[in-house]
Amino acid sequence: MRRLPPFLFLTLALLWIVPVASTQPADGERAELTLEKLFASGEFFGQGFRGGNWAEEGPVLLFIEADRESGATSLVRWDLTTDARETLIDGLQLEKPDADEESLIGIESYAYSADGSKVLLYTDSERVWRLNTKGYYYVYDIGAGTITPVSDRAAGFQMFAKFNPQATQVAFVRDRNLFVKDLASGDERQLTSDGSDGAIINGTFDWVYEEEFGLRDGFRWSPDGTRLAFFQLDESDTRDFQMTDFTTLYPEYQKFRYPKAGETNSEVRIGVIDVATGETEFFDTDTWMEGGDETEYIASMGWTPEGDDSRVWMLRLNRDQNDGDVLYGDPETMSVTTILEESSDAYLEVETGFSDLSTGTITYLADGEHFVWRSDRDGFSHLYLYRNDGTFVDRITGGHWDVTDFHGVDEATGMVYFSSTAAGSMERHLYRIGLPGTDARNAARAPQKITVASGWHSVNLSGDFEYFIDRYSNSTTPTVTTLHRISGDPMAVLEDNQELIDRLAAYDLPPVEFMEVPAADGTPLNAYLIKPSDFDPNRAYPLLIHTYGGPGSQEVRNSWGGTERLWHHFLAEEYGILVAGVDNRGTGGRGRDFRTATQLNLGPIEAEDQIAAAQHLGTMDFVDADRMGIWGWSYGGYLTLLAMTYGDGPETFHTGVAVAPVTNWRYYDTIYTERYLSTPQKNAAGYDQGSPVTYAENLADHQELLIVHGDGDDNVHVQNTIVMADALIEANKQFELMIYPGRNHGIYGGNTRMHLFTMLTEFFGEHLAQPRAMEETAMGGTN
Repeated sequence: MRRLPPFLFLTLALLWIVPVASTQPADGERAELTLEKLFASGEFFGQGFRGGNWAEEGPVLLFIEADRESGATSLVRWDLTTDARETLIDGLQLEKPDADEESLIGIESYAYSADGSKVLLYTDSERVWRLNTKGYYYVYDIGAGTITPVSDRAAGFQMFAKFNPQATQVAFVRDRNLFVKDLASGDERQLTSDGSDGAIINGTFDWVYEEEFGLRDGFRWSPDGTRLAFFQLDESDTRDFQMTDFTTLYPEYQKFRYPKAGETNSEVRIGVIDVATGETEFFDTDTWMEGGDETEYIASMGWTPEGDDSRVWMLRLNRDQNDGDVLYGDPETMSVTTILEESSDAYLEVETGFSDLSTGTITYLADGEHFVWRSDRDGFSHLYLYRNDGTFVDRITGGHWDVTDFHGVDEATGMVYFSSTAAGSMERHLYRIGLPGTDARNAARAPQKITVASGWHSVNLSGDFEYFIDRYSNSTTPTVTTLHRISGDPMAVLEDNQELIDRLAAYDLPPVEFMEVPAADGTPLNAYLIKPSDFDPNRAYPLLIHTYGGPGSQEVRNSWGGTERLWHHFLAEEYGILVAGVDNRGTGGRGRDFRTATQLNLGPIEAEDQIAAAQHLGTMDFVDADRMGIWGWSYGGYLTLLAMTYGDGPETFHTGVAVAPVTNWRYYDTIYTERYLSTPQKNAAGYDQGSPVTYAENLADHQELLIVHGDGDDNVHVQNTIVMADALIEANKQFELMIYPGRNHGIYGGNTRMHLFTMLTEFFGEHLAQPRAMEETAMGGTN
């Protein structure tokens, strides 16, 4: 970190605006991209800002600092403007009191009690599906300097431990049950006892709730600390999915519950425990052994703000996820009241995982009287103000653009902060607007843009709304992290990534070109094109389209594309392959109607758009329409298979690579799939028409296809590839297949990525284009 004096403000602004590629290497020689540099070295690893949690006020972060020599991890207070650092918890003093041998607590995360007197330290964690959410907790008493284990390690991993508001108790999950520890007496009590594998889950979630709703931590203390509200799931009637590890002498098997489209989901309900007595009662939400498809999910839960009538709020969805209700549960009477209803012709966007929506749907304000609700009811995602009883107050934002992130309300000034697509769907910027009913509304009726530079701004606001950290990039500039006042005025460069920027300059890569291409129905689609540095408009180049194309996603963004984008540059530089990306209908950033255009018809529309885009690009003089290919991963792999075999695909695409593809949506999970297709029982035609298996016989003899999958993929099961391969074999269609043993959906580990991208490069080199050296040899020399 370095301080940013006034004379450097212009320098920072120029860094944001001038493309990296415009800087010429000092010696005039361009560096050469290689697969080894891309996938077997740290050549293109940037310096990420270490991050941390904001202190209560000031431009101050708290972060975990590791000392490699001693192995100690300390909690440090860092003033971002002065670079002054203060050690709050010395890792050398954190000896585990319950270890057989002397060892230190390696802090992985921490949480202060509300009064700041104690800190929960999390350590020795292990992965549960996506994240390391099981480990061990210790309570560090700041005044006494003591360290106390939350529970006996021998009893098993603990999950999601948290203080009550008074910092006298800690609740946690172990083995699918809830426990509470009294910090004064040391007594531990088990609050639920019915949790068991394959049946009841208390305080956490099954695979599909975690994957598709982003839910892991499933319990909350009440504001007065007397109760716990918690999720309870029953997966007894769901079915096991089994994965096989063939790398052992005798294959080993992993089983887990995975509800596939149209199959039975876990039952779900919300309970409330009186912590003093252990008495547990459940709200009747019509989601437990009743209700049918009309009341299937509870997608989020919490307590309304502190007060005498604090209640449990719950967001309930039907199975198709196009009807939602905000419910209030009274913990005294256990009565349930509906205070808000929302419906959609397609689906309600409440997911907090892989979508436009990166924060929750409902946010309560500190005034204890209002909440902010996010909805696309008018065609775009916007913010609305409600009273806590569900009475509508006013619209906060509006316009033909989407709110993509709600950062909160500074109730002292009346300003609402959010990120949006108002400057264009390929960018993200921070804005503010006045809250209705405040003086700030009169001063700021229209959104005020705070971030300036064109590109992608990922911002993190301080709790006092005085500062924000901006992680900014564009298509030619890797991420630069800066500190700003809430007005947008820059204060300091926290990570300039200058070493990576300098290394990239030596390659002198041409910038990505953004454009529009027509969809199958004529709708303008966002697209980009990568050309070689010695591009010759009089030459006809092969074209490769990289696709993802799934609901709410964006491939075409004015942001840094990382190693994958650099590999596309490598294909352009070394193989003369133009690489394009196209955001088909159904992708995000362009409002509800564009995003939901594929509803109940997932696949064909996206494939038609990718085909139409390729055909449009193929009419350009510098594109060889006989040498066009497509590749993608996950949803992009699915879309690759469909674009190769559906409609005009066989006449359009010569070459395709599908990595970890879905091939029949019946094999994917309930929550994601049914959000867009409903169930197979209600929309069998949609499932059949959207399956590449249906069109396997259409693969033409001249087409070259490679399918890649990891057989340890718990997300998109290798079953999808096996079924597609079987259909191709039955149709006597030739193709290539690569299975990566034990690799999951990301297909990584050790030398895996180097092997994978070497294979992909050679495949495209052989079937889509030849390396330039070979072209030159064939022509008898160089031009």
